[in-house]
Amino acid sequence: MAPNPEKVKLPEADFFSIQYLKSLPKAELHLHLEGSVTPSGFRNLSKRYGTEYSALSEEELERQLFQYEDFYEFLETYRIVCEHLREPTDYVKVLDGLGEYFTQENIRYAEIIYTPSIPWKYERDGKDILQALLERSQQIQSNQGTRIRWILDCVRQFGPEWARRTAELAEEFRDQGVVAVGLGGDEKSLEMKEYQEIFSWARAHRLYIHVHAGEIGNAQQVWDALLILGANRIGHGIQAARDPKLMEYLRQHAIGLDVCLTSNLMTGAWKPISDNPFGLLLQRGVPVSLNTDDPGLFQTSLSEEFQKAVQFFQLTQEEVHRIVLQGIRSSFLPHDEKMAFMKQFQEEIRQLSA
Repeated sequence: MAPNPEKVKLPEADFFSIQYLKSLPKAELHLHLEGSVTPSGFRNLSKRYGTEYSALSEEELERQLFQYEDFYEFLETYRIVCEHLREPTDYVKVLDGLGEYFTQENIRYAEIIYTPSIPWKYERDGKDILQALLERSQQIQSNQGTRIRWILDCVRQFGPEWARRTAELAEEFRDQGVVAVGLGGDEKSLEMKEYQEIFSWARAHRLYIHVHAGEIGNAQQVWDALLILGANRIGHGIQAARDPKLMEYLRQHAIGLDVCLTSNLMTGAWKPISDNPFGLLLQRGVPVSLNTDDPGLFQTSLSEEFQKAVQFFQLTQEEVHRIVLQGIRSSFLPHDEKMAFMKQFQEEIRQLSA
């Protein structure tokens, strides 16, 4: 399958370059650890465990596994990648790759999504993996300054019992870097009311709620995430653009949407990028941040997401800066830490703009 032309690297924007976008201080709020495995990294895993993909070249893997006809083909690739993450060291190596990515992209704060129910499904120790990730994320913060927090994701199609176990693990490590419980996976599987009690418990234990909604599902999915699960932030949420009342609710309640342009294109959730409702959501005052979702599986970066947004939606420099700052506003950081980041970001943006 040939790459979609919108995935090909774009020429530089008229009023600032890709280098300028890389230089901006940034936060990334929607970043799946498992989805950060690159074709090269997957090839190494396949060779390590002697699986059927070990004989394929990196280019062959890109053609056969890292291109997707639709969302469900993407989920199948995600499943195959996760099968190859078997030991805590495998996960830590992916995190090390993200650490290098954060430096290259000048990402100062990241909320990384990890799904412990996937190793549990394979009878592996999801808690040991989390502990290894928390330890390494502290080392990354100490060595390079990027602050990392964790969202433990529940897989919607797996059912409530796995979600309950995930929420309990999140609560156990709440003061060690875990800030939220999430709900991801297939929106068209189980209804959100199946998870209402579990997410109510998580909120009562001072965990934020992050819900994938309005990606391949309709706008009602976003309403359900807000009103049934008490979501503090929505992953994707692009279908909210079909409901003016919902957009106004999100604006009034300052509930952020993690928009992922390349992800929406590659999975077919909304394509082409030029038709993505990101621009409308921004114009209506909905708090939107830009994110990569799965940078390895989609072979993109945060600065490339900004570049595409600039070009496809004719963003001004002021709008780019506003979106950068929204990444901090929508984060699950305590208020004083948000304010410190905001002040730091604003000063660096001022200097870069000068």
